[in-house]
Amino acid sequence: MVAVVSSCKKEDDAPTDPARIFKPSDIKITSGETSAKLTWTTPLMSTGKTFKYSIDFSTDSLFATVNYSTTADTAGVTVTEDNLAVRTKYYARVKANATESQPESKYVRSSAFQLTGIQLFLLIRDNEIKENSITLRYTPTVGLTSIVLTPATGAATTTTLSAGDASAGLKAITGLTAGTKYTAELFAGTKSKGITTFTTLAPTTYTVKLNPGDDLAAAITSAANGAIIGLNPGIYNITALSTFITQKTITIKSTSGNPTDTKVNFKEIDLEGTGAGVTLSGLEFDGTSAAALYFINFIGTQASNGAAATFTNVVVDNCIAHGATTAFLRGDRGTAARDFKITGITVNNSIVYDMGANGSSAYYTFHVNKMQFNTLTVSKSTFYNAGPGLVTASTTYTGDVIPTVSITNSTFNGFGGNAKYALLDANTNPINFTIQNSILANTPKSGTVNAAAIRGTGTGSALRISNSNYFNLFSALTGGTALTFGTATLASNQSINMGWTATTTDFTLPASSPLRSAGSTGGPIGDPRWAY
Repeated sequence: MVAVVSSCKKEDDAPTDPARIFKPSDIKITSGETSAKLTWTTPLMSTGKTFKYSIDFSTDSLFATVNYSTTADTAGVTVTEDNLAVRTKYYARVKANATESQPESKYVRSSAFQLTGIQLFLLIRDNEIKENSITLRYTPTVGLTSIVLTPATGAATTTTLSAGDASAGLKAITGLTAGTKYTAELFAGTKSKGITTFTTLAPTTYTVKLNPGDDLAAAITSAANGAIIGLNPGIYNITALSTFITQKTITIKSTSGNPTDTKVNFKEIDLEGTGAGVTLSGLEFDGTSAAALYFINFIGTQASNGAAATFTNVVVDNCIAHGATTAFLRGDRGTAARDFKITGITVNNSIVYDMGANGSSAYYTFHVNKMQFNTLTVSKSTFYNAGPGLVTASTTYTGDVIPTVSITNSTFNGFGGNAKYALLDANTNPINFTIQNSILANTPKSGTVNAAAIRGTGTGSALRISNSNYFNLFSALTGGTALTFGTATLASNQSINMGWTATTTDFTLPASSPLRSAGSTGGPIGDPRWAY
């Protein structure tokens, strides 16, 4: 914990009367988690005299109300969380008390300070935030007694922690209001031991809820634009190439919010025509049984795959997707450049693996040649064995916007092959491409990749990799050269070999790993799920 040091406010009064002559000055404060030490300069006329000081603390700089008072025989005093509330701004004032030979002095006042408080709360996991519940995790500690939840509006509620809860280090809390911001404070008796905030998921109004055995394909076909299809836990099938999301944007979402208990066996998620888009949430998608080629596939029409179309958005959130032999996403079927357009493609808090035939596919993970897109965003996700290259947008054209690819807090392992560019092929198109707080390891998975990991030479391009870790990135499995990053700006990166191989599937960061604090804000890098 970095201590905070502050000094008193300067006053312009000259010591012309006794109350000022005996006034202390220059309060310095060193504050930490649970205590603060105040020191001050003794009065000008202190030589040969013994002083006793009165010290007041108030949350009000005018001291209309004094929250705590104490005394000292020396020019210093220490206060703790027993005296002052943590995470609360205080001011202090000090005066020398009267003696038989001197009057009491005037006060000298400090600047604001606070006790920062102990933080035992751990990171909140995205998939443990629900509409009406939350699982809060904290460092197991004997003596923890309660969690107080305070909504943005409304009354606070207290959840009691048993000794078992305290030692388990987690508490599931139900009965919350959807779409509400909460502040959670952890207590041991009356002492605060941590504080955090979260917002429950927005309420979901399902158009229809299905049970295992119901016809998901039929529900997709009959769904209206804006429909939300809820899947109760179980297994569902869309394994034929006859299910299309045609000129409408729909949501398919598990009612549990847990991708490990709700699975969809898929052939392809096909988006057809202008207005088509999809949000997939809280689901596992398994393409192995149907020999899937693509996970998400864009077409103009069924009669003419290359017909021009303007799609809406694609969002994959809190999902597990695997088992497509060609690509995670294919958007290059437009007959000519810019025949296909889309606003945004987003993957968040998801795991993607076994896509692209062990790196030998002809298609990148995000294959958007000829497709005009505004944003492609990947965050808090893990990709492994997921294609011969990450992103391609190599067909040259002049678009309405410069597209932005943003990859943050994600983990990539065992990818690359078929002589592709491992990270990006934008050819001479202008593009904004950023990788931040991420881990890249073990390229290629098979064959070779270009010695340059990035091709993006268009005027106006901005390429940057920062606060990331990469290792075992080579142009070939044997005898290759280390990959280069072209004109990308590299900042605060590391090359720590984590001991992973191309077949590693558990990317947990050791407790002592420096990567747990190497992020741009001091947190872990890579997909956060591996640092919990």
